[in-house]
Amino acid sequence: MTERLYAGLRRGLIIIVVLLLAVLIVQFLMSVIILPRLQLKRILLESTLELSDRSLLAMGGLTGEESYLSIDEGEIKSRYESSPLVRKAYVEKQFPGTLKIVLYGRSPLGLTFSETRGTPDVFDEYGVVYESPVPYLNLPVLSGVDGSEIPDSLIPFLKDLRLLQQEAPLLYSQISEINLTRQEGALYELKLYFNAYRLPVLLSTGLNETLMKKILLVLDSLKSGSQINNLEYADFRTDQVVLKTREVR
Repeated sequence: MTERLYAGLRRGLIIIVVLLLAVLIVQFLMSVIILPRLQLKRILLESTLELSDRSLLAMGGLTGEESYLSIDEGEIKSRYESSPLVRKAYVEKQFPGTLKIVLYGRSPLGLTFSETRGTPDVFDEYGVVYESPVPYLNLPVLSGVDGSEIPDSLIPFLKDLRLLQQEAPLLYSQISEINLTRQEGALYELKLYFNAYRLPVLLSTGLNETLMKKILLVLDSLKSGSQINNLEYADFRTDQVVLKTREVR
């Protein structure tokens, strides 16, 4: 009876020792092999924003010391896209210890002034107004509306303007001001002003490189013929250009 009891105790002790050894082995593997592989080793950061890497990481609430396992991709993505500077963010964990971040910033299209700010903000082709971290002095100014809210009816024109900015930057740089004058309801009259000409141009949506060349050609011919001083505006809303003569009082 006693021998059977001792034998049972020995088996129990052996099992306990084996379990303890297994725990120690697992802890060793976790601390030496597995956990180091699960630490965040590097961050691959791609961005169109003109900000330092440190500023971009801080925007996403990152320090570079985070644990790979604790990183929530969706939460980081939401932090980035909550910033008006970021149009779209992609965040992806790549095993064993890499975090990849791609940020697409907004592209400044023009300057606008709000009723509450003394300094200009910028806006993009989606009509989003935001404060830029760097100054932009060579962009056209949007006038005639409160700069904090751009009407939705202007968005198609802004998309045309963005395409012109990309494909014909020299033509785009000729525009000095975009003026909106409210008409009935939600309608606006759209006027463009140019750096080299004092005559405003009435326009609808549908601005493109061909139309811009036509506008500048007409304005240049009017300027060289000394007719431009007698005109109030040039209307390019139809295929036939209409010149509005100033009223004599």
